[in-house]
Amino acid sequence: MLTAALTACTATTARREKSARDAAEFYLKRATKMKAQIKHIADVACMGSTIEFTVVLDSLYRQDVFEVLNAMQGDKKPYTITIDRQKRKRSLNANNYMWQLCQKIAEKVGATKETVYRKNIREVGSFETVELISAGAARFIRRWQANGLGWIAEPLSERNGYTTIIAYYGSSSYSTAEMSRLVEAVVEEAKALGIETMTPLELDRLKAAWKGG
Repeated sequence: MLTAALTACTATTARREKSARDAAEFYLKRATKMKAQIKHIADVACMGSTIEFTVVLDSLYRQDVFEVLNAMQGDKKPYTITIDRQKRKRSLNANNYMWQLCQKIAEKVGATKETVYRKNIREVGSFETVELISAGAARFIRRWQANGLGWIAEPLSERNGYTTIIAYYGSSSYSTAEMSRLVEAVVEEAKALGIETMTPLELDRLKAAWKGG
């Protein structure tokens, strides 16, 4: 019985440690992907099987990049870097229109446009669930929500010292498909309140402008 109990305890501990590592790697990966925007690449040189080059990053993101690099120092595990072509940002007109409707909805229901926006983020926005040690949950939530208004992080459950968090992405990070889903949800809410919205043809034109994200 003691052997079985020790085996179960070891398995549980290993599973929790893996969960904590996965959460840390998830956050590191998201921070790197979100915050490292390349300005240009210089000094490219081939040395046998090795390629060396200098990557110049936008200084706007330097604090986040420093944090990632500091976290990597001393870690003997190999890291990979993925360079993707930047997605075309959502149409500014579409963004303005979404916020105009949020304002009109807010006036109807006696709320703020920010409250309406965040409600729709929760209902149709993209998200991840992360499990991490409860002692670090508050810090994770603060760092996540510091990214912007739509970056919402909320605890779902807590068990045996581990907290599961649902972390929503703000619309600033959305692809055109994700932004389209958000705007459509806001449009439907506005219609339900009797607020005049764009015609189907006008909305189709906005959607066409989002293609390619």
